[in-house]
Amino acid sequence: MIEATREKAHKKIYKVKRRRKAKKMPLWKKILVGFLFIIYLGTTTGALALYGPFENIRRTVIGMVLTSRHAWYIEPFYSKETLDKYRPSLDNTTKGSMHVGKGYADVNDTGIEVVPIKTMKYSGSLLIVKDPKRVHVSATKYLNDVGETVTDMIKRENAIGGINAGGFSDIGGKGTGGIPMGLTVSRGNYISGDKNSNETIIGITKEGVLVVGKYTYNELIQLGISDAVSFYPQLVKDGKPYLKAKDDTWGVGPRTAIGQREDGAILLMVLSGRGNGGIGASLMDVEKEMLSHGAYVAANLDGGYSSEMVYNNQFLVTPSNPLGERHVATSFVIDGVK
Repeated sequence: MIEATREKAHKKIYKVKRRRKAKKMPLWKKILVGFLFIIYLGTTTGALALYGPFENIRRTVIGMVLTSRHAWYIEPFYSKETLDKYRPSLDNTTKGSMHVGKGYADVNDTGIEVVPIKTMKYSGSLLIVKDPKRVHVSATKYLNDVGETVTDMIKRENAIGGINAGGFSDIGGKGTGGIPMGLTVSRGNYISGDKNSNETIIGITKEGVLVVGKYTYNELIQLGISDAVSFYPQLVKDGKPYLKAKDDTWGVGPRTAIGQREDGAILLMVLSGRGNGGIGASLMDVEKEMLSHGAYVAANLDGGYSSEMVYNNQFLVTPSNPLGERHVATSFVIDGVK
């Protein structure tokens, strides 16, 4: 009798345990645990990147933030001395020469090559425009107010393609692209900028020569430069790499660049990043790509959310901006064949 009672009690306890074991965690608890895990993972990963033993990762992350429009994100975490240590060297451009090589007035090749670029880090496209005289600067028609999208500029210019070009500023840093940075010249017309100061110029002469250097507006006129924007740094000079190690602390991200081969062909390059086609390219990556495609001279243009390439009414490189095309101050556009 006693033994039977014990056996019944044992079975009852076993059933209770099984019920407890079979009880599932409520959905809201699963969501909460998942959310807390994501916060933990993000916090520890960020701390490891910013304060861990990996110097290259820390240099890349800090440099990337400092060269963005949101440098204040990183400033509370470091002293001024530490930030200065990792602060990228922005403009490596030297005073330009008043001597410009041979022009390409006799080049009439209407061909344009589209070269896809694909690596583990980034993807993108290169447009090789055989006649450099077809490439011009387009500036926002809403100057000192807001910018335009690259697509709108291409349509307005009756062009067949284009990329974003120079940097810009705007009131309150809202990213509306209304004020071009430095000097801007479009099809021989002065657009904006201080005519008396030496500005970093990425320009094209009337005969199709790509010029990179620091110039005043009067010097641009003397050189016959008909189109120009301002940005930096220079990537290639005389067919050789121009960047130094300290210039490559901008981190990785979407990039836009322009170059020229010795035969005159203009190289328009856009590389994607920020999860859109890869994590992005460093300045050294862009320099390497330009050299591998025969650039004799090349310079970096505005990147990040501004980077995009349009050709024949299609995006060859879509903007990484989740809101779509950004309003920018300037673009390099390619004239159609007349």
